[in-house]
Amino acid sequence: MRILLFNPNTTKSITDTLFKTGSLVKSNETELIPMTAEKGFPYISNKAEAQIAGVGVLEIIAKYEKDFDAIIIAAFGDPGLIAAREMFQIPIVGLGETSMLSACLFGKKFSIISFTQNMKSWYQQSVELLGLEKRYSGFRAIEGVVLSIDEIQSLYKKQLVKSAKDSIEIDGADVVIFAGAPLSGFKKQVENEINIPIIDCAEAAIKQAELACVMKKNINKNSNKKKLPPKISVGIDKILSDYLSHK
Repeated sequence: MRILLFNPNTTKSITDTLFKTGSLVKSNETELIPMTAEKGFPYISNKAEAQIAGVGVLEIIAKYEKDFDAIIIAAFGDPGLIAAREMFQIPIVGLGETSMLSACLFGKKFSIISFTQNMKSWYQQSVELLGLEKRYSGFRAIEGVVLSIDEIQSLYKKQLVKSAKDSIEIDGADVVIFAGAPLSGFKKQVENEINIPIIDCAEAAIKQAELACVMKKNINKNSNKKKLPPKISVGIDKILSDYLSHK
C-alpha cells in the first residue's frame, strides 16, 4: 500500500522527523511518501493557522488522491480532516485523532503534553469532538516561548518530561501523548523515564492509516459516500476547483 505523509507545516525538518519515526513502525509492504506544504506556516500553532493550512490539505488530496491508498494529515490539530473526509473516498487520518483513539487502548485517562500553552483550548475542543472528555486527564505544556522548532526535543526535554510526570502524579493520567509533529520520535528518548504508556503521534497515524487501508477493502462498496454536489467556485486552486465542480 502507498501512504502519503503530508506535513501541512512548511518546515521540511519536521517532515523528515515524521518520516523517520513512521519508517520504523510501518509494515514492510507499506510505501510511505513524505511531502511538505509549499505554502503556509513553519508550524501551525493556532486554529486560524489551521484553517488556512486546511485549504492546502484539500488541494493536495484533490491532486494526489488517485495515487495513494491512504493519506495522513501530519499535524496534531488535524487541519482539514473533517472536510477532507466529507469530500474524498480515500482513507484519511490525522495525528491528533489517531493519537487520542490509540491512547484509549492503553489506559483509562490520557494526558496531552505540548510544547506551547497556546494549544490548550484547541486540543480540549478536539477531545470534545471525539467525545472523549471522560478519558481525558488534562493538558500540560512547557513554559515560555519556543524559539527553535527544530530543537524542541533537545532543548526542552527536561521540561517535557516534567510535564508528563506532573500529568501522572497530579492529574491521574495513565497514558501520555506527546502532541505535535515536532515531537514525533521523542518517545524513544524518554520512555525509560516515564513509567506509563507513551503514544507517539506519528506511530499512531501510520498504523491506523495501514489499518484503514485493510479495512476499506472489506467494506461494502455500496456503502461509499456520495460526492458533494457540483459547485462552481471563484479564485481557488484550479485542481480543487475542478474537483468541486466535477470536471
